[in-house]
Amino acid sequence: MSKKESEELKELRKISKILTVANATSLEKEISKFATTNRRKMIWVLIDGANMPQDIMDKIHTTKVRRRTVYDFLEVLEQAKLIENTKGKPPSKLIDFNPVSWIELFKGKDHVEKDAKRKS
Repeated sequence: MSKKESEELKELRKISKILTVANATSLEKEISKFATTNRRKMIWVLIDGANMPQDIMDKIHTTKVRRRTVYDFLEVLEQAKLIENTKGKPPSKLIDFNPVSWIELFKGKDHVEKDAKRKS
């Protein structure tokens, strides 16, 4: 890759980030059509191109997430053209966006877990 291509790629990434931030409300509204529950929102956040479906299930350890729940939701997202989900590879989002309130779902679960450990 030449230096010019690298600079162009950096510029495109900046533009992409600006567009994502500027359209955050619309993006959240669109993704919410599919991520209709807190579990689905948590799954969305964990789709990062590194986590395999089993990793996603393991990371949502504070709620019982069935294997079928994860795989069905991945299928829905793939059909909606929001993710790439190639067999044998971790699913990845086509739009790198996580609503802050969805990320905070994990924080709430961590606090619940810590409080439960303190009481026992």
